[in-house]
Amino acid sequence: MENFWSDYIQTTEELYLSRDLRFTDANKDLWLSAIGAKSGGKILEIGCAGGAFCHKIKKYIPDTDITGIDLDTAHIEFAKKKSIELGINCNFTRGDALDLPFENETFDLCYSHTVAEHIPHKPFYKEQKRVLKKGGRITVLSVRTRLGLKDGNFPQMCGEELSLFEKAWGRAKNFDAEHDIGKYEIDEHEYPKELEKAGFGNISVKMFTVMDYAPDSADVSDETAMKQINSRRIGVLSSVQKALKIAPDALSDAEKGRLLKLINNRFDERIEKYKNGQKLWDFSSSTVLAVSGIKP
Repeated sequence: MENFWSDYIQTTEELYLSRDLRFTDANKDLWLSAIGAKSGGKILEIGCAGGAFCHKIKKYIPDTDITGIDLDTAHIEFAKKKSIELGINCNFTRGDALDLPFENETFDLCYSHTVAEHIPHKPFYKEQKRVLKKGGRITVLSVRTRLGLKDGNFPQMCGEELSLFEKAWGRAKNFDAEHDIGKYEIDEHEYPKELEKAGFGNISVKMFTVMDYAPDSADVSDETAMKQINSRRIGVLSSVQKALKIAPDALSDAEKGRLLKLINNRFDERIEKYKNGQKLWDFSSSTVLAVSGIKP
């Protein structure tokens, strides 16, 4: 299934928007330092999705040679089209993180963002070590969900909307577990140990928090506030879309239309409150673990 992830786990659009809002002009130095991207480097992002991080790095360090790889065809097609739209020269190719289609000692840096949680670690690190040059760097970025702030004060799903949403997911609630999504999640303290076992040296550990949703904050522009709110909207709508791909007859056409209307009404109301200057102070953050090592 070439489009398994974008069809059933996270759509390309929602992934691109969330990563774009997480990695911003305001915090670019934090991300670039954590990843280890440097001028003139030959870089590989594994599990690039729609290419948001590749585009960011190329924007901030134009002389990098950056390639993104992902197993999902829809992600790669989106990334290529987005590169043309943005006028950014990145390379994107479909491929398997456990069998990288590159020669030995090709890259100065390999990094991944929220990928290690879903695939076996030993071959994942082995392949990156193979394609890294001597002295090359691996960086594993993992969002630690339990350590981040949730969207407190945001109008929550309830009543008819919640009932229909739960009905949509009723027969699909075990889908992630059945397909090993998140199966390889480990404690934060285990990542550096695993990189040592994989033969990397000079292990370093960083952890940082970014505000990826705070529309009422004075330093957030109107344009970004709208992107933040609509990113949440797209996430919920995409969740319904995925549930109904798994179980197409979970809702009748009328129920599906009603649910989508209720979801959009809730987010439209949030936008109206923003435009009217009514502050809800709903905000959230993402806490990111960055573990790096060097190939001897």
